[in-house]
Amino acid sequence: MTTMEYERVFSLDDEALKCPYEHFKRARSECPVSRSEVAQVWVISDHEHVTAVLKDAVTFSTKQMLGPQVAEEWQRMIDLAAATPEGKEKLGPEYGTSPRKVLLFADPPEHTRHRKLIMSALSSAAIRSWEGRIRETAQLFVDRLAEQPRVNFVEDFANAYTMTVIADILGLPREQVPQMLKWAAGFNSMVGNPNLTQEEVDALVDVRLGFDLYFDEQVQQRRKEPTGDLISRVIELNDAAEEKLARDDLLQLFQLVMVGGSDTSSTALAKMIEYLAENPEQWTELRNDASRIPLFMEEMLRTESPVQGMFRYVTKDVELGGQSLKQGDYVWVSLGAANRDPKVFDDPDTKNLDRKGTPAKYVSFGGGPHTCPGTALIRLGLRIVLEMLTARFTGVRFTGEKPASKKSFLFFGPAELHVEFLN
Repeated sequence: MTTMEYERVFSLDDEALKCPYEHFKRARSECPVSRSEVAQVWVISDHEHVTAVLKDAVTFSTKQMLGPQVAEEWQRMIDLAAATPEGKEKLGPEYGTSPRKVLLFADPPEHTRHRKLIMSALSSAAIRSWEGRIRETAQLFVDRLAEQPRVNFVEDFANAYTMTVIADILGLPREQVPQMLKWAAGFNSMVGNPNLTQEEVDALVDVRLGFDLYFDEQVQQRRKEPTGDLISRVIELNDAAEEKLARDDLLQLFQLVMVGGSDTSSTALAKMIEYLAENPEQWTELRNDASRIPLFMEEMLRTESPVQGMFRYVTKDVELGGQSLKQGDYVWVSLGAANRDPKVFDDPDTKNLDRKGTPAKYVSFGGGPHTCPGTALIRLGLRIVLEMLTARFTGVRFTGEKPASKKSFLFFGPAELHVEFLN
């Protein structure tokens, strides 16, 4: 078979990264399970086989869901942080002994236990109790935007707003948000980018240690004085559980909340604003009828998935899509391509706000046992801020060239977004 167009995406070609899903079309129609020579993985590109892989956590393990290179660098970062004098002194001899295979890095039955813990902590009642604080945060950012309507939306609004929401949920002071953004940027720098230098990887040790020291202190404080925030709820539920997560595993869980919750939301929000700048009539429709905003969000999450895919590790020989996969192989599950499969979605490249049943079919938040546990919180944060933005402003326009995409085949969104909000 001739070289597939998606090889440009895995090679981090700037033009290909602007619309990565387009480069999976031929593979999806001609050979939905195919081999990438650039990434050295099997590429799964149609909805049928993507959902089959996501549902089968036994055959397709998530323990290295960010890929073998990231898994190795991740472990080295933990080992080096644990070997520092500060790590040994402040976090003790057990620090660094856990492989930190938690939630999306774990398979059943461990994953089932982890998911029960975080889903209980993120209950509907808990999310309702935090909604007022999220609205307060959104209003704060929209008011600032009214004073300074020309911004780099990614850096000045999307990243900061979504991380502030996470800080609110975790019960952390807003003054901590800049440091949280630095930690998240460090953790994300190795994901979907195979070209990190040795110096860059070594620098991430400070990220690992700084995050762990801070959150270990927060855990200790909540045990003494619980406050009803997410950290308190997780600690209370974990301490009462028959099988408890170890301290390092709890730190990993909070890292996933911080990075996963903020980065998915900020990337999605920036992509939505980019689309609205390109399609001002859509802004007008949402401004005139706010009930259309949730429908708009779902179509954007489907067609412009903030996470374009993820890795799975093949645990045993298996036939899939006419191909023979061997134990030890890796697969790349193309969420973005599956979300535009014409066998599942009529006119899949069109954003049809009247489309029925979209959230139940698309896979932007994963699928099977590893469906993202924070989807309700992500949707709430996005809906609230989009309602406020479209109510406050008459539109948004670009103030620079069409933005370049993030240098990643995993995360999909603008690296920068220079726009002006219009009154």
